[in-house]
Amino acid sequence: MFSPEKMMNFQMFSSVHLLTLLVFAFMIAGMLLCLSKLTNVKWIGTILLCTLCISEGSYQIWTISNGLWSVQTTLPLHLCSISTFIGIYLYFKRGSRLFYLFLYIGFIPPILALITPDIPYAFPHYRYIKYFLHHMAIPLMVIYLFFYDQYPLRKRSILYGLGLVNCLAVPILIVNKVSGSNYFFLSGPPEGKTPLLWFGDGITYFINLEIAAVIVFSLNYLLFKSLAGKRRNHEISEFMSKEKAQT
Repeated sequence: MFSPEKMMNFQMFSSVHLLTLLVFAFMIAGMLLCLSKLTNVKWIGTILLCTLCISEGSYQIWTISNGLWSVQTTLPLHLCSISTFIGIYLYFKRGSRLFYLFLYIGFIPPILALITPDIPYAFPHYRYIKYFLHHMAIPLMVIYLFFYDQYPLRKRSILYGLGLVNCLAVPILIVNKVSGSNYFFLSGPPEGKTPLLWFGDGITYFINLEIAAVIVFSLNYLLFKSLAGKRRNHEISEFMSKEKAQT
């Protein structure tokens, strides 16, 4: 289960993979139901916080203990790791504008990573369990913070998110050039079968990354704009129930 040389027979869209995606779909549905029906939901955030911390920490321990840690592949500079640290920070630092970066890099990208995972390990290997739990917890934390902290959502948040992503990309691109790594997949697509394989090479690859970011961020905005409407309805129903209780 923990050996780096065993169970490397992952099959995309196998029955186990599809079942994992189905479980994630039920988790999103269950979370939205809890957030819209229950008043005390802080326990959800605590579970997600622990999942993010354990996922990132255990992965670093696993790579070190198996002699796999390297500057080229294991620094916490991948998109999921950066999203993880931002999600942990936002759990303790409420009301930060950094949420809008988390909103756009922490929802659709991890879900795409769940659909087209870049891992060789099959269930029940540690890496499979860690990978999927980790990439499930990130978008669930986005939903939780969006509902729990009542962040407003405006169109200009798309530009704000794009600006922060590009600011992050500059130092990571330098790290990639110096170390020969591929964090943020700025040096090219990963080895697995992902949509990034269609993005071309060289400058075309970067242009397509920017276009994809605009499209993904825009879709993300529209999705959470619809969720914001449901969030407002929940606020109204909570207010009316409190009024009835007082009378």
